[in-house]
Amino acid sequence: MTPDQTPAQPDAREGEPYLGFFLGAEIYGLPLHRLREVARLTQLRRVAGAAAHVAGLVNLRGEIMCALDARAILGLPPANTPDMGYLIALRDFDYPVGLVVDSIADIFPIDPAAIDAPPAGWSAERAACFIGMSSVRLGQIGLLDIDRVVKR
Repeated sequence: MTPDQTPAQPDAREGEPYLGFFLGAEIYGLPLHRLREVARLTQLRRVAGAAAHVAGLVNLRGEIMCALDARAILGLPPANTPDMGYLIALRDFDYPVGLVVDSIADIFPIDPAAIDAPPAGWSAERAACFIGMSSVRLGQIGLLDIDRVVKR
């Protein structure tokens, strides 16, 4: 694609594409247009005194990036596995930032008309991180409001 070309827009009948990822057995998603890249997390530098939701710093192709712990942000317990997971590098922020997740699921088309409110049993703090819930072939997916998640 040349710089003067615009990327193809998703077909409205298919829905907006979301990158699905796992935190434990739960599936979450973020709008694909906010994705910069996905990388296997191999090394993470912890930052002394950082907030609990800051996993650390990552060197991604020579760029130092703030890695946020998606589990901590969403109030989930730490992973019980030695695997470091994946870094989802995000775009459209004033600084390099990404989310640390357990694994990548797939890309799912989400029909905006089929998005339901977050469950009533969730705390207001957790519900504020979501635009809603939807159904995909793997089950229910929590659709993140990525701006709110990063700015927490």
